[in-house]
Amino acid sequence: MGAHHRWVLAAVALSGCLDADERCGPGSLAAGADRACAMPGWLDRGYDVHVPAGWDGASALPVVMLFHGGGGNRGGADRTTCPVGAVDSPQCLAARATARGFVVVVPDGTGGRPLRGIRTWNAGGGEDGWDCTSGAACQSGVDDVAYVGDLLAELGAALPIDARRLYATGISNGGAISHRLACELPTPLAAIAPVAGANQFADTGGACPRATPVLQIHGTEDPCWQYDGGTQACLGEGGRKTSVTTTLEGWRLRNGCAPTFIDTALPDVDPTDGVTVTHRVWDGCAAATELYRQDGAGHTWPSGWPYFGEDRIGRVGRDVGNDQLLDFFASHVAP
Repeated sequence: MGAHHRWVLAAVALSGCLDADERCGPGSLAAGADRACAMPGWLDRGYDVHVPAGWDGASALPVVMLFHGGGGNRGGADRTTCPVGAVDSPQCLAARATARGFVVVVPDGTGGRPLRGIRTWNAGGGEDGWDCTSGAACQSGVDDVAYVGDLLAELGAALPIDARRLYATGISNGGAISHRLACELPTPLAAIAPVAGANQFADTGGACPRATPVLQIHGTEDPCWQYDGGTQACLGEGGRKTSVTTTLEGWRLRNGCAPTFIDTALPDVDPTDGVTVTHRVWDGCAAATELYRQDGAGHTWPSGWPYFGEDRIGRVGRDVGNDQLLDFFASHVAP
């Protein structure tokens, strides 16, 4: 079986509810709700929402948006963040986030026919040899900034949300769209934490005029989005991807940081995983600019699910995980 077909079958196997979603209108989401919701005006692009069980029913909620990778869908997005893919684990991102009072929203990108589980986000690029990130959504010019704006408006009609505490994360194409949203979403994000996906939009000429706290998480042995950029890819879409260094230099300048930084080697929690982590924090920033460089890790979520074999996507590092990502979010509120 070819590599592309393995990716297709895996995405189909991870697919969630694609047709049966109903609109989650005002009053439909109570404390502890886990719902699949339709998105009015966006055919076949619903979202899952997880509401904290401890919510008092009235207080404005901070929102974590979790974006799936290219070729995936919302049905598999949270599983990627779970140890060994155990979706009932209290260590999954959605479980950890709701326990800390965040509402978690997991939306669907644009799907193709007939395999609607194969979905992508328009994260930019596509000219002068740059990869169009990612695939069909980028090539057809889908306005995912508008989609996310509509999604937040729809969510805000169902729940009281805190517009100063909106956060974005995701892996690969989902990480790249998090960067683009930080640049373009009309309501500024309080912080982003992209995993294994860099700022293809801004680094290839897209306008990114504002500062945003950013925590990049990336493996140095990532075969799908190389740490130093390049044309290597797991889906075979071709074109160059930007590098982590270029992306963070862009954010350093926007965020008003000095060119200097402090590197801290984190404890090697799991010496058997073949991965060590360095936490880089730039000096003097108006908006925090940080990196977890996972030396030896691949195209994987930290402490998450190795959704393909190590020979395909590389190693999973287990020295950082969802708590560090959520700590970063919790420490930032938009002006």
